[in-house]
Amino acid sequence: MGARFVASLARPGGDLTGTSAAGEEVLSKQVELLSAAVPQLKRVSALMSRVNPINGFFFDAMSLRARTLGLRIDRIDVGAEGELEGAISRAKGGALVVVNDPSFFQDRVRIIELTRHSQVPSIFGDREYVAAGGLMSYVSSNAWHWRSAASFVDKILKGAKPADIPVEQPTKFELVINLKTAKALGITIPPSLLQRADELIQ
Repeated sequence: MGARFVASLARPGGDLTGTSAAGEEVLSKQVELLSAAVPQLKRVSALMSRVNPINGFFFDAMSLRARTLGLRIDRIDVGAEGELEGAISRAKGGALVVVNDPSFFQDRVRIIELTRHSQVPSIFGDREYVAAGGLMSYVSSNAWHWRSAASFVDKILKGAKPADIPVEQPTKFELVINLKTAKALGITIPPSLLQRADELIQ
């Protein structure tokens, strides 16, 4: 919807349908999870790719959630790998949401190194970041998306038009926490958050 690929979730129109990653909902939840992990948190930053046109839509949703949590939120846009160090250092003293982008995934090891060096608790939209040493990730389940995609193919092969097939929104989300990274950052993850986690990396 925010990217205007479809007219509405219920009736997409045109030739597109599928599953939604629910970006704005996921990012808002990521802000909430950072607040839960770091109760004294006062400020959160959003690291975004400068060239992604949908980021304004995402940031508005994150800002709304941040305000309800009493948090200040800053937007940090980067356009090249060489800008990452300065960008992440701006988040020091707060926490960071790294908004999913192919360029960020490519540089994920560098991003994780910088967040840890700057002692910035961070959350990501892909488990691979946490496996590589990031603090937390929260995202819709890949398995759910693949199963849903198969059902769309089946419907279309049976004659349904994509314009008439509602876009499905995720029902399964996964929270992954790296406890080793939490310890390195001096963070004690609250028991309530540990219980919600789908995976804990030691």
